[in-house]
Amino acid sequence: MKSNQPEHPDLAQFERLARMRFDEVAEYEQDAAMLEVQRLSTLRDRLLDADDADLTIRIWVRGGHLCEGVPSTVGQDHVELGDSRQLIVPFSAIEMVEVI
Repeated sequence: MKSNQPEHPDLAQFERLARMRFDEVAEYEQDAAMLEVQRLSTLRDRLLDADDADLTIRIWVRGGHLCEGVPSTVGQDHVELGDSRQLIVPFSAIEMVEVI
């Protein structure tokens, strides 16, 4: 029930401060949750995300070879890059992936 009395000015300032701190904590918690999801996501999860978003990726494979393209298919154990050659890269050969 709301009082007809005007709010005390110190309480209004406290309420703004409390709301600001709450928003900061909520933002930090959301960032921490996103970092945890990224940390726990698998190579396949990240490649599926790149496939869904039509992002170009670079893949370094064993032997120092570099492949680049947009994933067209992500299987259980490989990714297919949708360039003119339809390159299939097995996960076991991948050393690093970069989204560009």
